[in-house]
Amino acid sequence: MKKFSKAVIPAAMALTMTLSTTALAGPQSNPNGPYIEGEQNISLSSYMSNEELTKTLQKLETSSKGKMKLEVVGYSNHTLDGYKTEADKGDPLYVVKFGDADPNKKRILITTQIHGNEQIGTEAAIDIIQKLSSGGQEIDEILDKVSIWIMPRINPEGSDNTFEGKWYPTRYTHQTWLPENIALPASTVAPWYYNADGSERGQANEGRVVYGIPGYDQNRDYNPNLDFRVEKEDKNKVSAFLNSKATNNSNYGGFYVTAEARTVTKVFQEFKPDVFVDVHHRGFNTLSDEDNRSVPVQVAAVVADPYTDPFSGKQYEVDEEVLKLGKQVNALANLALQRGNSHYGAVQKYPDVNLPGTALGAFALNDAAIMLIEIKGQSQTLGQKQAGMLKETVKVPLFEVFKGLADGSIHDVDTAIYDAIPESTNRIEDPSTRD
Repeated sequence: MKKFSKAVIPAAMALTMTLSTTALAGPQSNPNGPYIEGEQNISLSSYMSNEELTKTLQKLETSSKGKMKLEVVGYSNHTLDGYKTEADKGDPLYVVKFGDADPNKKRILITTQIHGNEQIGTEAAIDIIQKLSSGGQEIDEILDKVSIWIMPRINPEGSDNTFEGKWYPTRYTHQTWLPENIALPASTVAPWYYNADGSERGQANEGRVVYGIPGYDQNRDYNPNLDFRVEKEDKNKVSAFLNSKATNNSNYGGFYVTAEARTVTKVFQEFKPDVFVDVHHRGFNTLSDEDNRSVPVQVAAVVADPYTDPFSGKQYEVDEEVLKLGKQVNALANLALQRGNSHYGAVQKYPDVNLPGTALGAFALNDAAIMLIEIKGQSQTLGQKQAGMLKETVKVPLFEVFKGLADGSIHDVDTAIYDAIPESTNRIEDPSTRD
């Protein structure tokens, strides 16, 4: 297993920033920061490496006294034709199980860190696992009615990526597009979400770090046809599809070329969750023109339109009752964060998108109510700043959802509450800019 020493990542490593010389204007948001500015260091030292994550999960399983089951369900970065040696397996992909796939219980699947530079979801997941494994009356009542499976880091290689000898988490997986390995012509273009040179945005969205390891945006590699496997399809048809810009784009499902997406989908198919939650990071917004509260989290119950599989012709659509439950889940999450007029309650909807190649999109089209949780700030813009507060914006809503699923009160939540959540607006492109 790879282990990289953690280091403080200098902001200047990502890019050379041009600092404004104008007078500072009023605060952009409330609270206004803290943001990384100028030559400040971006510290990630509190976040767990892959090795630390493994040790933590193993300790929690031992201390849970049977409540929690930890399983390795796959490995990262083996090629489609399989790994040749044990060392080629990559890093383990874990699922933490509280309960089994009992159809008589409500079932919720949670994934975090599908993008390697989105660490806080994993840290929040560990806190949730710790609380669930510790037991107590409230927890026992939840787990009597609800099975909860958590995959706390589904992009381990992006998470432990290094650049110039320092820890530099990145969005992408590590894997090379080799079409000839799956009997496609060597000239076949890679899926549109392939990152050929291994590059990442710098701190202020204008910089670009080339760390040199190719890979994929795993969260575009899913497909509403959960059994789609590129190597089993008609090779000429696949090649023609990929070689056309009219079809090789985000309007279509992904190609399941990553071991990570295949593994997560395998778990989804085994578990058949009622609810699927995926935790991400995003940029910065204020709530509205009139309300400059900093938005800590955006949510979404819908990310995919009706879909027709271009290879099989099969049609997929989100079931009305599934959509209703998704709206109720997201509405309950919103209510859980309302604390007077604090910034916790400044929740927005994620922008309207149609992304059938995301895990959320593919799984929603296969009868799972979904909740997207998008926490503010990336590694390049916050480091570990505000991590404690942002973990709360994941944990608090999820425990309310657990309780709502357990006692059935989730079905009493008015979907109009979700519909009334403010739309995404007032994006702050560069939070370090004050003019």
